[in-house]
Amino acid sequence: MSIPILLALVTLVTFGINAFFGKVAGANQVYVPSFMTVTSLCLGLVGIVIHIIQKHPFELSAKMVALGSIGGIIAGVGFYTMLLAFRMNAHGSIIFPITALSVIVSVPLSLIIFREPVTATKLLGLGFGITSIIFLTR
Repeated sequence: MSIPILLALVTLVTFGINAFFGKVAGANQVYVPSFMTVTSLCLGLVGIVIHIIQKHPFELSAKMVALGSIGGIIAGVGFYTMLLAFRMNAHGSIIFPITALSVIVSVPLSLIIFREPVTATKLLGLGFGITSIIFLTR
């Protein structure tokens, strides 16, 4: 197994646990902005610790600062709306698969922007992924 695939699997598990924590928070009627703030502070702390351990000077172009800022705002809106759904007693077995449909946004963007090759296997895999998520919401 390649290192990028292994890293992606770690990401799958950690993002899944984080999303589940959102369900737990919503089920406990957490005030969403407070929960988001604590989550964001901890995310920032992890970034700072990794930055210190790697002993690399902070460097980021203005373009990447803007991209990161926009990405953070978009992620914040997504996290907020997911937590609001959970506060309304939405079922995780429905909300999680719907949010997993984000692949129908990110995969085509990767294919278009980075001109990654479109193969029948990739299209079939994306189709199976979408189909499985639809079945999970029923």
